[in-house]
Amino acid sequence: CNCGPAALLLLELGLFPSAPVHPTLAVDLDLLDFMSTVFKVEQPNIHGWVSSLQRFLWKQGHVL
Repeated sequence: CNCGPAALLLLELGLFPSAPVHPTLAVDLDLLDFMSTVFKVEQPNIHGWVSSLQRFLWKQGHVL
């Protein structure tokens, strides 16, 4: 078996582990990227949220 640390295996799957050793939770890296985009735009209205979503989808290669 070519097993490795759980945190590295989760990262290879596109998940961010909650702890470097024995993670009990993991968050999708794309979701973290989306939330980062939302907080960068940070407008407390629907236009800001939609703008963040459009930027995220464009960056992911989804054309609107």
